Amino acid sequence: AHRNTIYLPATAAPIYLLALVCFRTSRLGEAGTEHGSSPRHTDLNLDEPMNNITTTLGQTAELHCRVSGNPPPTVRWLKNDAPVVQEPRRISFRATNYGSRLRIRNLDTTDTGYFQCVATNGKKTVSTTGVLFVKFGTS
Repeated sequence: AHRNTIYLPATAAPIYLLALVCFRTSRLGEAGTEHGSSPRHTDLNLDEPMNNITTTLGQTAELHCRVSGNPPPTVRWLKNDAPVVQEPRRISFRATNYGSRLRIRNLDTTDTGYFQCVATNGKKTVSTTGVLFVKFGTS
């Protein structure tokens, strides 16, 4: 009986207080965010995962890397884990207001692969991968 009346409240109280402290810390963090310190100030966000594309020979494919952050991220494009090499008038990528866009014109079946964009802002890195599948046939 002595153990139940003394030790049970003594062990339950620290657990309750720990949970309360964690909850209050979390709530304060959210309140700080609401009052002007935006999470984007020191963060990098993947705003949307990359879509998979299935298309046919000769068509044009556009892959979009939708990322945002502060400082603004730089984006690298990879195909099957190797850097994408731009080809004049056929393969190009450029920065956009939403991140980056990779465009491949006059598609060939050899363009099929896993495409990944890797965005970094010096503080954090995010990436997303999509599959481009180029099939024989007409659109």
